[in-house]
Amino acid sequence: MENRTNRQVLAAGFIGMVFFGVAFVVMGAVLPSLIARFSLNTAVASTLAGLLPFGILLGSVLFGPIIDRYGYKILMIAASIIAVIGLEMLAFCTKINEVRLSIFIIGLGGGLLNGLTNALVSDASSDHSRASNLSILGVFYALGAITIPLLFASLSKTFSYPPIVAGAGVLMSLSVIYYFFTDFPKAKFRQGFPVKKIVKMAKEPAILILSFVLFFQSGLEGISNTWIASYMELYRGFSSEISLYALSFVVVGLGAGRLLLSFLLRSISKISILTISMLLSAIGILLISLFDTSSTAIAGTLLMGFGFASTFPIILGEIGERYKEISGTAFSFALVIALTGNTLINLLVGVIDLKAFPVLVITCLLMITLLYAANHFKTTGERKKN
Repeated sequence: MENRTNRQVLAAGFIGMVFFGVAFVVMGAVLPSLIARFSLNTAVASTLAGLLPFGILLGSVLFGPIIDRYGYKILMIAASIIAVIGLEMLAFCTKINEVRLSIFIIGLGGGLLNGLTNALVSDASSDHSRASNLSILGVFYALGAITIPLLFASLSKTFSYPPIVAGAGVLMSLSVIYYFFTDFPKAKFRQGFPVKKIVKMAKEPAILILSFVLFFQSGLEGISNTWIASYMELYRGFSSEISLYALSFVVVGLGAGRLLLSFLLRSISKISILTISMLLSAIGILLISLFDTSSTAIAGTLLMGFGFASTFPIILGEIGERYKEISGTAFSFALVIALTGNTLINLLVGVIDLKAFPVLVITCLLMITLLYAANHFKTTGERKKN
């Protein structure tokens, strides 16, 4: 692929990830308003919130086999249009069932975009630059994700949520124009799928362990984006404005961490980076749950986001390098497991009560660390034998 074309493809991936960030975080920003407008209790709100990752999960199931068989272009355009429809429905719906449908549609479009952009950037990168480019991709996720809470925090006193969400949908629709004029990578399997390779991959312990690292990481990011503003407002006594600003700093930390990660991966081992990252996130949630000042709340959410930054680029980089010939399907497999974690752990909040939010966060952090360490030492042992 020529350098100019390569840059265009990477740019398409980065643009798509910006709008996945919008789709992924919009639920957390809108949820307090929906709870008030429709008089929802925590259990009902948790099932509502669970529809977003369920839609993302379905998108993650679909994207991999489709791009391996038919290429990227048509699905990039379709995914963006689907997400736009969901945002506009959410902006103008008047019944709770319409809200449910719109959230699912946003999740479906977002899930397609998330998988597409990660696979696209991986395919457009060399082995040397793959993890770094995936980290940069995460910066664009942060750019999109921070837009919604910042807009809500700054405009909510003047505007209700519908015009803010509708405006985000209009902006997203502009990306479709760029995709029409981009030369995306072609399909890898024009004559059908390599079924034996896919079955063999699905049985390997490495892909399963790495996928379950993402299970807990996706759940962790999901409950933080969806529930942290509500937790701070309902159980820690912070104002709605401070809670939304704090939510935005999760994304600021994530973006800053991903930017720094693109440099750190060149000189520091992945297991060291991931372990330190989980420790930083643990310190962050403790600051939020133990102290009552707005400065410690913002510091806590910033540290949480900073700690979240490393897991997806590291894990997806390893998967992309290991399964180059079926990268779309491999990413789809891993992201399906990841988003299953997002759905189940989001629903778990409604079962255990939002008051236990910090305990759930720390449990996820511990599981991520243990699973990745197990994979690291297993892989190291295999290399020594060979």
